[in-house]
Amino acid sequence: MQSDYLQVDEVLWRIADRPGQSCRHGYAWQFRDARPQSHGTYFYYLKGSRAGEIPRAQLRHFKGAVQTDGYKVYDYFESVPGIVTLACMAHIRRKFIEAQKSHPRHAAKALEDIVTLYMLEENLRSRGASEEEIRVQRREKALPVLDVMEAWMISIQNQCTPDAPLGRALDYAYKLWPRIRRYADDGRYQLDNNPVERGQRPTVMGRKNFLFSKTNEGAEDNAVIYFLLGSCEIVGANPVKWLEYALTNLKTENPEDELAKLLPCNFVGNTADFEWLRYSCRAYTKEGEPFELTLIFLDSILFIPVLIQYHLH
Repeated sequence: MQSDYLQVDEVLWRIADRPGQSCRHGYAWQFRDARPQSHGTYFYYLKGSRAGEIPRAQLRHFKGAVQTDGYKVYDYFESVPGIVTLACMAHIRRKFIEAQKSHPRHAAKALEDIVTLYMLEENLRSRGASEEEIRVQRREKALPVLDVMEAWMISIQNQCTPDAPLGRALDYAYKLWPRIRRYADDGRYQLDNNPVERGQRPTVMGRKNFLFSKTNEGAEDNAVIYFLLGSCEIVGANPVKWLEYALTNLKTENPEDELAKLLPCNFVGNTADFEWLRYSCRAYTKEGEPFELTLIFLDSILFIPVLIQYHLH
């Protein structure tokens, strides 16, 4: 049993810091606490980088399960001691949906098996099954479906070219299959990482409203706001009441432990463990220039008065 469980994803943001040119693409990272009693989510932006240095530095001291899509930078965590890597069935499903037009029969077979897995999950949720019952049922009923599906994928791999939609779907799924199977090892694990993807929706809506950030610093401010208010939604804290509470009690000389008490998860009476985010990590760009990864949960609160003053005045 793993004590911690994160879902990780990146989302595209537009940065308008090139005068006379179109917006460049930058990426913000989201690290969502996927445990049943979640402490919220964490958005991180560093110069728009989508490089693997970002999750490697942020999860440098993390131990537990990490669930992601098939982006290749996550392969690194497969060999990190203390980390269990999980994959996302929703992403695999999308690949087979894309193959429906060119290979309808094969795509239908894959999608039918995937539906069976989701039906099992829905049945377990609807009757309020315990974590242990979920684990047992997955191992008894879901793993055989996955085994049959894996054998089927191997059997048809020569019936299409690698560049065909079906070929791409098979390659994507087969590479991630060991990570998919691991969701049956723990009743808290999920079949997909849809929660973290849903957590990206506010940023996508924001992108349609304010269109872009003018600087990297503006994007960093947005990441802090999405982190704090997104966490309010996850833990069930009223964001207006939480802001009033945090700003009323916030002092620049607050020690770290006092600042932690002001986070949304503690506002609703939870006890959080932030040890894996207490570190100021150091990483390097491809050019070899060092940069500091110091924006962590605890010191992010210090940005709130600055952000409010900046955006309102």
